[in-house]
Amino acid sequence: SQPQYDGGVVYARDSISLSIAGIAFIDNRADRSGSVLYLSNTPSSISDASFTGNTAGDDNDGATIDSVNSPINWDCRLGSWMPRKGSFFGDFSVPECNLCPAGYFGNRSGLTNPSCDGACNRGHFCPKGTAEPLPCAPGFYMPVTGAASAESCLPCSPGTSQSTAGADRPCDECPPGTFADQLNATSCTDCPAGRFCPNAGTVRPFDCDAGQYQNLTGQAACMQCPAGEFQAERGQTACDTCEAGGYCKATDDCGGGFTPCLAGSYNEKMGSSSPDACQKCPPGTSSPITGANSSETCASCRAGTFGGEPGLSECTDCPAGRYQNETGATSCRDCEQGRYCAEGASAPLPCEQGTFSTATNLADASECTDASPGRFATTGSTK
Repeated sequence: SQPQYDGGVVYARDSISLSIAGIAFIDNRADRSGSVLYLSNTPSSISDASFTGNTAGDDNDGATIDSVNSPINWDCRLGSWMPRKGSFFGDFSVPECNLCPAGYFGNRSGLTNPSCDGACNRGHFCPKGTAEPLPCAPGFYMPVTGAASAESCLPCSPGTSQSTAGADRPCDECPPGTFADQLNATSCTDCPAGRFCPNAGTVRPFDCDAGQYQNLTGQAACMQCPAGEFQAERGQTACDTCEAGGYCKATDDCGGGFTPCLAGSYNEKMGSSSPDACQKCPPGTSSPITGANSSETCASCRAGTFGGEPGLSECTDCPAGRYQNETGATSCRDCEQGRYCAEGASAPLPCEQGTFSTATNLADASECTDASPGRFATTGSTK
């Protein structure tokens, strides 16, 4: 259009009203102000209109719309605002108008300042031009107002979770028996079998100790292996039946661990829970084996030894002056006359020729008595 002093397209003064709709104002000019509109004492409404490339004033410092005591009713979309009075500069359009700034929202029409309807609600975020605040996603929360983006929402810390959107307070601690080992968890995970989560807010499950087990998920504690069972490993879902050759006593100290029978004893049964289950080898036998699971490990004492009591790990040598020529003996025999018996003897040895003995407790040939002069003694003589 041709330039005008004021109001390059429309100059309205003291009019009842002015309505503009569905028009694109492009490259208009006024010499002083209002390159498109100059309004004075004229209420107006503007909808579906754009203003582009319009100029006013010698230095292009004039307004695109100059409104003097003339309120304008802008048909702006939700999430935007526009002043009703004053001068409007540069390029703009309706219904876009001025977008509500990030961190604010506008869900009503006719908003006239950049605060729009106010700061974004707690638990939500508002990008630029927001009409309705957007909720923080599950796994996040926002405790203050004015969040501008999804990145502003705070993630749930490990050990906590949040299943609903729009949370405005810190996430809930995982209850005992559950855990969350990552940020922004939307739910807590049941502790797996063989592990336990003892406290609220558990980040990582703990393995059950040796001597304990847990066969269920979602548990806050492990169970002790019962008597007659044991578990040597951590993080297990069951205990093992106590093997033959020992017993498994359920105590907090040993955790139901396997205790082998002592040497000199054995246990042929599985699942034993008391040391009384270990049977002693009978007299006349011994066993050097720890954890023996059969009575066959109890071997008869060899000749020259004896087992005078039950539960021996080894048989005892017959003392000097005694002997034992049989196996499985519970005592030794006195040495015979005319003979001597060293320690561990399995048979008496005769006194040498020229010596004799009437005693039954000699331990060495040197203890045999020499024959008197003019007399003789054959080997093994008793006189």
